[in-house]
Amino acid sequence: MQDNFGVSGVFEDYGKYLAKESEIKEEIRAGVKDIEQVSREIHTILQKIHRPGGIKDVESIAGLTDPKFARVRELLKELDNKIPDGTYWRYCQIWSHSISWLSFLSSLTIYIKAEQLPDKKQVSEMLGLEPELKTLYLDIEDYLLGLCHLSNELSRLAVNSVTSEEYSRPIRIAEFLNSLHTGFRLLNLKNDNLRKRFDSIKYDLKKVEEVVYDLSIRGLSKVAEKQAS
Repeated sequence: MQDNFGVSGVFEDYGKYLAKESEIKEEIRAGVKDIEQVSREIHTILQKIHRPGGIKDVESIAGLTDPKFARVRELLKELDNKIPDGTYWRYCQIWSHSISWLSFLSSLTIYIKAEQLPDKKQVSEMLGLEPELKTLYLDIEDYLLGLCHLSNELSRLAVNSVTSEEYSRPIRIAEFLNSLHTGFRLLNLKNDNLRKRFDSIKYDLKKVEEVVYDLSIRGLSKVAEKQAS
């Protein structure tokens, strides 16, 4: 059929554009899939801290993740090379969840090693997102979501510490979560995903404070002081 309106030519160009977009997205998704696989491996390693005896050897367990994070840095660099310049906001929804989860895994690893709040720069460097990549970076929201996941994990660790008779750790975790909760309260968060995740920190803190209170009424606080000294 003869096209007297130029529709065929216009839509042929659109078709090529959409095909190219689909190809780019598939390449990015394939890269993200590889990253998620290594993330699961890191998470599996870190879950050993909750096993009987694992709590007493948390630093060694955290050290086991070092080669995995090295692999993550390689994969993120490969992913960065697949993203066209200046298109971060066009495709970021594909990797955003994976980056926030990696931020959590990094934050947990750093906390286990030093029992300090890992700042955004530390997490970025651990993931190889700073400063050499051209497009990928750790968004502040993804970093904060990672800290919310960290709060959830530490509340679980506090409970499991008691079953392993390590009574000083829940007290230290309670102090850390109290500081983290105070820090989040300084932010003017809107009613979105981050706000909902922040609300969970309040419940994590309450859970850990109940553990600490239970230690107190059972007379185990003095044992905790001896373990901490």
